[in-house]
Amino acid sequence: MTKIRSRQQLIDAAAKVFAEKGYDAARLEDIAAELDVLQGSLYYHVGSKAALYRLVLLQRFETIIVAIEKIAAGTASPEDKLRQAIREQLRYLARHRSESAHWFDSLPANDKAPAEAEEDRALLLRLRESWKAIIREGIRTGAIRKNVDASVAVLSILGMTNYVARWYDPDDSRTIDQIADTQFAMVWDGLAD
Repeated sequence: MTKIRSRQQLIDAAAKVFAEKGYDAARLEDIAAELDVLQGSLYYHVGSKAALYRLVLLQRFETIIVAIEKIAAGTASPEDKLRQAIREQLRYLARHRSESAHWFDSLPANDKAPAEAEEDRALLLRLRESWKAIIREGIRTGAIRKNVDASVAVLSILGMTNYVARWYDPDDSRTIDQIADTQFAMVWDGLAD
């Protein structure tokens, strides 16, 4: 038996088990076995399976939010920002492919405390706002049609890009960048003025 060396080690092991088994089938015993520790050792770091799953999701979500925020704040054209953001989103999903298909399976509402639900809403708002900033800049500069509803555009883009986690196969002849480029072309053709 070893000991848990860091919170990151715990999150990585939990992410692996959740990816392999799914949230419902994964057990804390499985995560403890992945870490080669006693199950009781987990309780020193986290109070429940739901809390551990939440740590995994929050870390993954924060990472992609920061990446998209940096793209939105950059100096590239709105067209290039949108291309970069779609590519970053898909690369991120591909990097975490084994677990990313489960990211959008939410926990039952009764597994979340009101503060957690509010934190989730705030994070989701941050993500959407960074994407909207790109769309709004495109509208302001005339690169994107003025009648485009930024909220609908962003929700559509996120729906399309996030769903790739459900069907992407790295053994396919298409690379993740080729898929991103195809998605960007479809989006841009629908938005460009």
